[in-house]
Amino acid sequence: MKINYVPVAGSIAEWGNKEAVLKRYEGLNIYTLNRWLAEMRNNKQFGRGVINPTHKLVWINFEVFEEFLYWKQHGYARIKDK
Repeated sequence: MKINYVPVAGSIAEWGNKEAVLKRYEGLNIYTLNRWLAEMRNNKQFGRGVINPTHKLVWINFEVFEEFLYWKQHGYARIKDK
């Protein structure tokens, strides 16, 4: 089964697969991404950002992934301006 994301006109994607994350973050490789996703799954604060409906399919929330990166860098999640 192959699933393709088809964007809806005027909408911004909130979730994507590993390929989408790798395209957004140049220089990030699949090995590091896999380690970070495992780390996210095991962290209560970021576990909501990774969904595995099957063993081959994974969806990553771009906003939660970015929060995770700030947490990795600073040791705390970035507080978003509202």
